Amino acid sequence: MAHLLGRPMRVPGSDLTAYRSYCVAALLIRHKLPKEAVVEFQVHDWLQRTTGTDGTTIRLTSSKAAGHTFTLSQQEDELLECYFCHVRAEATKRLTSEQGRFFVDCGANPLTNLYADLQRLRKKYLPQVPGAAVDETRRPPLLRDALHLHRTGQGELLASGRPLHLPTPPVSLGKQWDRFLEVFPVSLHSAPPSKRLCVGASFTAHRPLYRKWRNVQLLERTSYILSQAMGRQATQPTKEGWVNNTPSVQDVVRGWVAPRDPPTCSRGLIRSISEQSWRGLAVRDFGGEKGKGVVATCPMDKGDVVCDYHGTLISQAEGRRREDSIYRFFFQELCIDASSRCDCHPEVDTYGRFLNHSRKRPNLKPKRFDLTFPDGPRPVLVFFAMQNIKVGEELLWDYGVTRTSFGGEGKDLAWLDM
Repeated sequence: MAHLLGRPMRVPGSDLTAYRSYCVAALLIRHKLPKEAVVEFQVHDWLQRTTGTDGTTIRLTSSKAAGHTFTLSQQEDELLECYFCHVRAEATKRLTSEQGRFFVDCGANPLTNLYADLQRLRKKYLPQVPGAAVDETRRPPLLRDALHLHRTGQGELLASGRPLHLPTPPVSLGKQWDRFLEVFPVSLHSAPPSKRLCVGASFTAHRPLYRKWRNVQLLERTSYILSQAMGRQATQPTKEGWVNNTPSVQDVVRGWVAPRDPPTCSRGLIRSISEQSWRGLAVRDFGGEKGKGVVATCPMDKGDVVCDYHGTLISQAEGRRREDSIYRFFFQELCIDASSRCDCHPEVDTYGRFLNHSRKRPNLKPKRFDLTFPDGPRPVLVFFAMQNIKVGEELLWDYGVTRTSFGGEGKDLAWLDM
């Protein structure tokens, strides 16, 4: 599953849920973390993990999980990184805000019922024996056996306190589907595999896999059509030559997303600035001379509002009189002083003041707007995404200065030309 998530294709939601369930099971069973610790696992804790000779160490900082520390193997670190960059990203990409929990459901709500996830994993990958009554009081052994079967395809199921040996367990659809995709990869223009090809590749019960393959391709084709429907002058469409499994008009309309209002008309933007509540951002300590920066915790599209440069609004002359600081931003006759926490949010470290500089690879661009707040109109500085931004990518913008600026006063600051 992990190798499929990195491909440019749509993975069914049930498979994404199964992948998350496996990650949850690894922390609960293999690392013996309590339920509360897994529920309170924060994105910040993941970003601040440290790598050593023994593996990757994570220290939980939430009030309900403080003091819990565990070390992941390299494979486990890669599995959770894949979940963070793909599965969680898919769930949170349409949200306007998030609570920062690492494990979320398909609606991006914090995950609370962990045992339901484990039961779902067991049902998906553990062969069901007709007539065998499973002893629910022995849930931990059952879950452990489910994981063992998921990893190795071999094992036994405990029922009514006695082991039920399965000498020839049927291969689950989940495992067959992974192998089916390797043999018959999905693409926009590929033809569905015929019965002869499926049987020749040892897929005897191929009908469920065939139908699932067509559904995945249909999603890809619908997404492709929507990606071509941009706000531009119409041109003669190119025929794709698709004969079967073509998206209908209803499929395309269902997947269409209405254009967003400009920021100056957005009540959501005013609320985000007033509450300093921004989607998909986290402060990360990179260590060394670089220090802290801001990274994306969910995917962002080109043109998305990221955050504002928040601080006390003062005149340009007053800004010049104050002590020099990289946390002041001048525009026209005004200045935003973010060198310290603002009076309206004294307990919040706003994201804008932690954004680092890059002259060669910025992915954010600031723009000034005049917005009408409940206490009256005032100018604001908002950062927009200059390109599509991936999960875990650092957010950077060009301060507009180099080492030769200000008479060469910053000639020793090599990071200005990065």
